[in-house]
Amino acid sequence: MNKLLILTLLGAMSVAMAAQAPAAFKKCMACHGANGQKVAPGAKGGVTIAGLSKDKLLKDLKGYKAGTADNGGAKAIMYSQMKNVSEADIEVLADYISKLPSKK
Repeated sequence: MNKLLILTLLGAMSVAMAAQAPAAFKKCMACHGANGQKVAPGAKGGVTIAGLSKDKLLKDLKGYKAGTADNGGAKAIMYSQMKNVSEADIEVLADYISKLPSKK
């Protein structure tokens, strides 16, 4: 019974977080999940983006936009996704993702 309640609450939290997500994060959800806790295609070591530091996220997102970042995942997808993302949206994304709870 407790497990069912916990799963229900986690699901509700994911939906609520997705509703509050910045518009730029909407296209990230397909690979990274609504709460950033999904392991993206090609990701190595089961790493998720939720809870990464803002500095790391800024570095990585700017690197993907420039076509230079390589974190061992499906970098071609990230290069394509980040190509037209503005610097302002990169800041918003890094701030938002850094505040998502990391996968436990």
